[in-house]
Amino acid sequence: MDTIKFVIENYVNEEFGYALPTINIYINDRDLIDLISEVEHKLFTADRETIVRSSYIGYETVNFERFHREMQGRKTYPRSVLLTCTCTIPECNCIMADIAIEAQTVTWSGLKSPWLGGATPNAFMEEAEAQALGWKPLSYAELGPFIFDREQYFCALEEIISEIQRQKL
Repeated sequence: MDTIKFVIENYVNEEFGYALPTINIYINDRDLIDLISEVEHKLFTADRETIVRSSYIGYETVNFERFHREMQGRKTYPRSVLLTCTCTIPECNCIMADIAIEAQTVTWSGLKSPWLGGATPNAFMEEAEAQALGWKPLSYAELGPFIFDREQYFCALEEIISEIQRQKL
């Protein structure tokens, strides 16, 4: 079974000189951003004509309510947003997954970036419709599915929510 941990860390943008506290996701003690970057790097080097933008951050802590909803599978888009663009707007670029909550497990599957792989009209569009319009999603098939123990998953989620609330005081 996979393990998950949510950690508050600063995303530092050296170019513009600011830092944002973000909620980062660690799966099996590995940063999800690193896992995604490794896959995208392989895709980039396999096809030099493909431009891959591997610029993700976790949710800004000020958006913890949306983060909490998304991690519970209560999604805004067809899939739950796991990582946002460095500009912090999911509509710019993000990583999404299907989240299935069962009696004993929570499963993340079907990781995708709705914006990489060609023109995608918008993140609200269903995948089949976007593909009919020419979208060819990058394959993150080597990542997942991730299967977490439900109790461990929700304990990790409650721990990060408590941490965010403590920091607001």
